[in-house]
Amino acid sequence: MQKQNNYDTIDGHRVPQTYINEDYELKGIHEGTINVEAGKFKLRGTLQGTLVINTIETVEISGTQQGTVQMSRGSNVIVSGSIQGTTNVSPGATLIIESTGKLSGTLTNNGTVILRGVFGGAQSGSGNLVLEGEGYIKQPTIKNGISYYEW
Repeated sequence: MQKQNNYDTIDGHRVPQTYINEDYELKGIHEGTINVEAGKFKLRGTLQGTLVINTIETVEISGTQQGTVQMSRGSNVIVSGSIQGTTNVSPGATLIIESTGKLSGTLTNNGTVILRGVFGGAQSGSGNLVLEGEGYIKQPTIKNGISYYEW
């Protein structure tokens, strides 16, 4: 894991973004952006920030991603934990939500999403959304014209 010259602002402080260039497993809590450039990345803890995936290696999320996930062409992500935030699946990228997995938030899908778990949120894009097994799309509760997802 290394740090380069891009920065996030966390609690009013400028913090360098983290770059992954080899196999790495994140446990515990991390705040800020993580850029996966090479190697296999496993999120076992909690990431509070953006996850940018620029590798063709498979990324595994068995913990909790709280923030944006940006998947580049050729990237693969398997989720048995949860993503809570905006997810962007580029053309040629594949996102698999396993039966224990949860995807909540806005999904822009221009690649392939295989849903074996649950998804709740707004969706757009021209990609494929494939329901497998017990996979389902959670319907919102609407109160005063506003959609809510009760988990």
